[in-house]
Amino acid sequence: MIFPENMLKVEIISPINQKDRVTTEILKFGKMEVIEASHPISNARVEEARRELTAIQEHLNKVKLIMEIAGTVLEPSGKMRVESSWAEEAKKLAEEASMEEFRYKELLEEIGKLRGEIDLYEAQLRELEPFNNITTDLKDLYSLESFNVALVLLTQEQLDRVKQNKNISVEAVQLKDGKYATLLVSLKSTPLDQTLKELGVRKFETTDGKSPYETYKVISERTGELRKILEETRGNLIRKIRENQREFSELYGKLLTTRDALTLLSRGRVSEHFFQVEGYVPQKSVERLKSALGKIAAIEEAFPRRFGEEEEPPTYVKLPKSIAAIESVVEIYGTPSYWEISPLVFLIVTFPFLFGLMFPDVGNALVLLIFAIFFHRYGVKKGSNNIKNLSLILGYSSVVAMITGFLARDFFGPLPVGGLKEMGIANVSGPLDSVWPVPVSITQALSPLLPFGEYSTSQSIEHTIILSILLGAIALFVSSLLGVINAIKKRDPEFLVFEKLPLLVLYTVPLVIFTYGVTDPSHYFSTVGILLGDILQNLLSGFHPNLSNPTSALAYGLIVWVEIGLIYNWLAKAIILKRHDHLATGSALAMGFIEGGFEAAILLLSNTISFIRILVFALAHYYLLYAFSYMAYLVVGHPSLLALGTNPASIVILIIGNLLAIGLEGLVVFIQDMRLHFYEMFSKFYEGRGKKFEPLIASVELVDFGTLV
Repeated sequence: MIFPENMLKVEIISPINQKDRVTTEILKFGKMEVIEASHPISNARVEEARRELTAIQEHLNKVKLIMEIAGTVLEPSGKMRVESSWAEEAKKLAEEASMEEFRYKELLEEIGKLRGEIDLYEAQLRELEPFNNITTDLKDLYSLESFNVALVLLTQEQLDRVKQNKNISVEAVQLKDGKYATLLVSLKSTPLDQTLKELGVRKFETTDGKSPYETYKVISERTGELRKILEETRGNLIRKIRENQREFSELYGKLLTTRDALTLLSRGRVSEHFFQVEGYVPQKSVERLKSALGKIAAIEEAFPRRFGEEEEPPTYVKLPKSIAAIESVVEIYGTPSYWEISPLVFLIVTFPFLFGLMFPDVGNALVLLIFAIFFHRYGVKKGSNNIKNLSLILGYSSVVAMITGFLARDFFGPLPVGGLKEMGIANVSGPLDSVWPVPVSITQALSPLLPFGEYSTSQSIEHTIILSILLGAIALFVSSLLGVINAIKKRDPEFLVFEKLPLLVLYTVPLVIFTYGVTDPSHYFSTVGILLGDILQNLLSGFHPNLSNPTSALAYGLIVWVEIGLIYNWLAKAIILKRHDHLATGSALAMGFIEGGFEAAILLLSNTISFIRILVFALAHYYLLYAFSYMAYLVVGHPSLLALGTNPASIVILIIGNLLAIGLEGLVVFIQDMRLHFYEMFSKFYEGRGKKFEPLIASVELVDFGTLV
């Protein structure tokens, strides 16, 4: 789940008369992504497969279009008999697909015509919309005895020009697109046609000179009628597809399977006697591939290398269904590279956790959870995977926010639990105080992590900053450690020594600093403060370090550690640039210093302290609700929870405050949580420039080549 599956690049060579059987076995295997051969046995390809692939892809697009128009999605199913070569099967399948498409031809043509008519009418409605409140017939308006009248659409520049003409009266209303719906009026002695010609605009007209209002109404009604007919026709199409669902699903599956088979053949190379195909296969599955092809083909495999190869292996990360939705957040940033650790390890744990720390309120989180449930149902109804995934992530995060809300003793703000006592107004606790499941002692103990409310202290914010940075130090160290483990798994020593080990050396330092003293929790914060002070003192003392006590000696050692790490990273970058980018020694050292020394030092600092933002949003959420609670108290005028709960004005104020917290603050926290991962975490150790593993598969059940189902 954390690491991409190890991939092997495999080369398969078989007798040319076995190429179709090899193709069938690879499709049944379903775990091979085919690529162009790095060392082709010839320049010749299976041209027949390339020709038939185009026809199959066209039929597949038509089938998908039919499903899209019908608004239904069918899963491929059924079995497929392979009696001869895949090219011959493709020809037969193309004929079958043409016959199936003909079955829906009339309905599709009717839907196409209806869509065309609706689009035409909608274009007319857009033209009419600026003037659709005019109820006078244009044939009367444009034929007045004493005045010339014109309705036109003008840009700002055209409007300014026409206003300069003192003989023309101008009334204009700005539209959403920046243009102006304009009424021009002049005396008969001042024709408007010449002015319109100079402006390059035409007078607005309607059919038969009717009023824009009437014309707009008629076209709107006609558009509504056409939409009803379109929905009925689409319903007929859906019913027809469902009546033939089995045949349609089987055809869809056969087309998908044949497309993948022809893709494999077209990417292969052929000589007079042999067929060659190359691709990536998960290491765990190679033996199964060898077992399937052992009697008809020779297979060679090799581990890919990080440096010195142009082709990058695809990324394959196996995820349980329960957390697969979180992958959609990673996909927004980009697919992990094969050589990177998957950021899912952070998202699965840190995304809900950080959201909970920034949004600690049981009531507000409960509302978000209910919204996420309804949002998920809406996504299921609309068939949108993005909506479903986003709602699941919001649901997970809301549950964690409810947990932190219980710990912080917040339920729609401080009043229901802490009451006026928490706000420092009167010694009156909230109605939920006596039944709250989390005892006060736990909330007091967590005041450094949730630095607000009745049990916070003057040092709470300072302590929370240290704990927030500790979270960042742990996250960055773990990411560096996993990167090293990943490099070891990939069996690439160069990638390990020159890319991942330098980062581990550097990011060990913040971990040591902020975990110093964890063995003595009661003095943890003071111990870290002393160590930070000694580091600053040693930095300022130059060549005369303070080694008078163990903490000062550790501080100086950490400074030296960072210096060694930066030099190591600098030289490692320089070696890579010289070996693989073929830079001169001087250029490699200069670029290596910029990337491995200067930039690495800045990132080491910024990576760690960026986690302070967690505190900012937690405080903002609490004190937003605190402020509205205090305003509600001011409206009532005396310290009574009963009065606060029964006064209409105070109730409205509390509702508005919670709606702002749920809607605005909840949205901001969700976005900032994503931003923290994307720009403060991912951008430091994750590029997201990989490509997903896309194996060629049999979408229907296949049998051994040349036999019957």
